[in-house]
Parts: sequence; structure tokens; C-alpha cells
Amino acid sequence: NDKAQSAKAIKDECEAELAEAMPVLESAIAALNTLSKNDITEVKSMKSPPDGVKLVMEALCIMLGVKPAKIKDPSDPSKKVNDFWEPAKKQ
Repeated sequence: NDKAQSAKAIKDECEAELAEAMPVLESAIAALNTLSKNDITEVKSMKSPPDGVKLVMEALCIMLGVKPAKIKDPSDPSKKVNDFWEPAKKQ
């Protein structure tokens, strides 16, 4: 009986979190549906995009399994860091 109560508590918690997340997901999908081909072309043409654009493109690359390029770390040229911007522009 304890296991059933524990499972129900987990189920209830998951359903509550899902109910909170679904409106955000639906809003994001609606925002994506407003993008045009020109919007995508504009983003791809940016030489140095704002940090928010880089963050979104990095997240998309990770979700889609796009591998990052390895570039020299601007703060320490002896190290390499992952760069998703160039691979993202090719998608």
C-alpha cells in the first residue's frame, strides 16, 4: 500500500508539472509558427549574433544532434571550446 501511495504521489507531481509546462510548450510552438524563411536567413547571416540567439541555436543543435565545432577559447588560446554557431548556420 505504501508503494501505491508513493506511485500516486509521483504521478500527481508529474501531472502538476506537466500542466505547468504544456502552456509554455504551446506558446513556443505558436511562436515558431510565426517564423518566416526570411527570419531564418537573417539569423544565418549574422556574423556575431546576440547571446540569446547563440543560446537558442546551441540548444537546437543539441536537441537535433548537431556536433559543435572546436575553436580556440577566446580567453585562453591554449584551450579549445565547443562552438555551435557555425554548425547551426549550416542547418
